Amino acid sequence: MSLFRNYLKKLTTPTTQTNSYIEDDVADEEYTFDVVGESFQRDHLVQIIKNTKSADIGEIYTTATLKLQPDNPFDSSAVMVIINDLHVGYIPKSQSGMMTDYIQSKGGNTLDVPARIGWDTESPQPLVGVRLKIEGF
Repeated sequence: MSLFRNYLKKLTTPTTQTNSYIEDDVADEEYTFDVVGESFQRDHLVQIIKNTKSADIGEIYTTATLKLQPDNPFDSSAVMVIINDLHVGYIPKSQSGMMTDYIQSKGGNTLDVPARIGWDTESPQPLVGVRLKIEGF
């Protein structure tokens, strides 16, 4: 968690992404659900950053789609995290079963939630992290 916080800097200007916005410090604390496996999807995350022309900003606020993946060979209750039609990670396996039940209780196989992508703007090859804001989970 502390590693992710190092990548997220407080900003006062909006990003260029559609449906993106910058929130105040109190709202930042609401993005508490960590996504896993981002390092395997780094190319997708870098593409999102480039497409939004946000490399110098250090964070993007957007919407993520949580999608059930029952055919996943490692976890039949796997939940993919998708941003801008690109796979960027997974809900941790330890929580995927509960998240699957949560998504299905909302009436479907997908759920859109607020997302925050963050990275260190001073690193030439920064790690990129994704956090979600999931109400009622």
